[in-house]
Amino acid sequence: MTYNFRAGGSATRDAWPSLVALRPDILLGQECRRPPPGELRGAWVEAADRRWGTGLFLRERAIKRIEITGFEGWVCGAKLPRRDWLTERPLRIFSIHCPGGGGSYVKTMHQILDAIAPHAVGMDVVLGGDFNVAAGMRRQTDKVPTSDRERELLQRLKREFKLMACWQAMHPRQTLGQTLRWNGNPATPYHCDGIFAPLAWRKRLETCEIVSSPQWDKLSDHNPVVADFS
Repeated sequence: MTYNFRAGGSATRDAWPSLVALRPDILLGQECRRPPPGELRGAWVEAADRRWGTGLFLRERAIKRIEITGFEGWVCGAKLPRRDWLTERPLRIFSIHCPGGGGSYVKTMHQILDAIAPHAVGMDVVLGGDFNVAAGMRRQTDKVPTSDRERELLQRLKREFKLMACWQAMHPRQTLGQTLRWNGNPATPYHCDGIFAPLAWRKRLETCEIVSSPQWDKLSDHNPVVADFS
């Protein structure tokens, strides 16, 4: 599961109970604080001069954090013990919150992928988070078009990293679902949150859904994205 808490949440916007109730094996959090004491534990890095950061949390399992130089607080990576997961190769997972201010989100995402690439060689890799760019290829008739630069980024994820966009893999002929509701533009179907997993796992991908309800709408301007694998 991946989820942007929106500015760390608050006393009136505490998403942790709802997230824990969904019992994710792995939670990739953006704009989040550390989880409350309980079954979720893992790695968390604070964004500079902010009350929140980026995290990667598991249910009752240990991880070893991977440092991604230059994106502290925005990218949190981890090595997961191979014996605990049904993967043929060692598993590396990255929670990503693409920061602004670097010229463009697409350019910054390429820089993040450049930094992750050395850790992906010979590994099964999962990327999830708030990418601030399209987390899937839009159709020509969609309200929000896919830019040429976004298309290039998505093709890089597929060709170089051998990853699939899980939501689109499960909904191949549908308009990208909405994961972000900007306060000033809540109706436009932005789809910037997602999970990318190995193409080799396609037959194991059971579902990938965007969790949406009035309750979730009150907690953040983002919705959780959940992928289930057999």
